[in-house]
Amino acid sequence: MIVRLARPGDSAALAALDAQCNPSPWSEKQFAACIGHANETVLLAEQGRELAGLIVWQTILDEAELHLIDTAPAYRRQGVASLLLDHLFKQADAKKICRIFLEVRHSNQAAIALYQQHGFISCGNRPGYSPCPDGSREDALLMEKPC
Repeated sequence: MIVRLARPGDSAALAALDAQCNPSPWSEKQFAACIGHANETVLLAEQGRELAGLIVWQTILDEAELHLIDTAPAYRRQGVASLLLDHLFKQADAKKICRIFLEVRHSNQAAIALYQQHGFISCGNRPGYSPCPDGSREDALLMEKPC
C-alpha cells in the first residue's frame, strides 16, 4: 500500500469514497479546494489502482485539526486508518505541531476507539455539531492529542 499527496485529478474519487463513509460527505469541489492549499494536507492510500483511504487535515501555526479520515469498506480493519494517522503524526512532528484536534460523532464508537488507541483524549463536546442525512444534528466529541 502506498500513501501519497492527493492531486487535483483525485477529487472525484475522494468525494466518491467520502460518500461511502460519511453521513454528510464532502463534495468534489471541497476536496479540490483543499488539494494544493498551503495549510491543508490531503493524503490518500492506494492498493494498486484502488483507493483504500484518505485523510485531510489543516495546520494553523503550531496546531493541526484533523478534518476527515475515511477507509473504503473493502479495506476496513486492515490498518489503513492507522497508516494514514501515522503520516499525520510524522508531519506534525516535522512541523513542530504541539497538538492535534478533531471532532467525531458520539455514535461513531469505532472511530473514537481508534483515536484513543493513537493517544487522543476527550476534551469537550460540541452539541449539534454533525449534520445527519435526515436533517437532524448529532453531538460531536472534541478530542485532542498532545504532540
